[in-house]
Amino acid sequence: VPVFQTLYYAYVDAGLVPLTGYNPWHFHNWRDAPFTVFLQGNEEIRATDQGGLALQEVMFLENLSTLLSPKNCLIIGNAFGWSTVATALTFRGAKTVGMDNFPVSEGLDLTNRIFKKLDLDGTAVMGESPKDVAGICDEYLDGPLDFVLVDADHTNEALVADFWATKGKASSDCVYLFHDVLNFNMVDGFSRILKESHLDGRLLTKTPSGMAIAYEKDKVSRAFIDYLEIFSDDLKLYQGYRKLAEQTTKGRNPFLLYNE
Repeated sequence: VPVFQTLYYAYVDAGLVPLTGYNPWHFHNWRDAPFTVFLQGNEEIRATDQGGLALQEVMFLENLSTLLSPKNCLIIGNAFGWSTVATALTFRGAKTVGMDNFPVSEGLDLTNRIFKKLDLDGTAVMGESPKDVAGICDEYLDGPLDFVLVDADHTNEALVADFWATKGKASSDCVYLFHDVLNFNMVDGFSRILKESHLDGRLLTKTPSGMAIAYEKDKVSRAFIDYLEIFSDDLKLYQGYRKLAEQTTKGRNPFLLYNE
């Protein structure tokens, strides 16, 4: 059974219908239409900030299960647990911990109920990054981090701080995945991470939030690199394609063979 199918129905069974994966064009150009929020009781939308991983991003994550075999995973920014549960389902052989400093424990409680029902290894706990990362890793994980997903405060400074907090508890082959890098203009922070850590990395321009990923090149497989290539672009090509698309706002369609 695909990870997304199990994930989706776990939330349905908990009384929350995931709303995810929509095209912004179909939602009045609403930027956050792809990202996951939840419908409760056919009337109330449950969400924090801009929503969780989009449907397409969960699918990207799921396929990493054939390329990586982490033992300890940390998610910074648990919210309603969508990303945490998705990670635990993707890497079933790992222990997965989600952390969040949201003052209401509703999301943590929900995550832990789903973990128990699906017999997943791990937990969701209250904690603030970066200051609580080391303590949470020491208390709840069985060794150094092998996989990290950061989806917390959406600033360059916070992104860098969250990275270094996890880097101090990570193995040399840890892979770091960052959500919302393009959408929230955090490319500078990501570039700084790569420069200061000497890790390799990619901007995943073909994911809805513009995710980014960092890793030690000598510790990953050629198949892993090839997989990332599918979701990233040569930046000159990417910028050129955007420039062509911009012309459509001026009444010209550059994608037609002939224009009047």
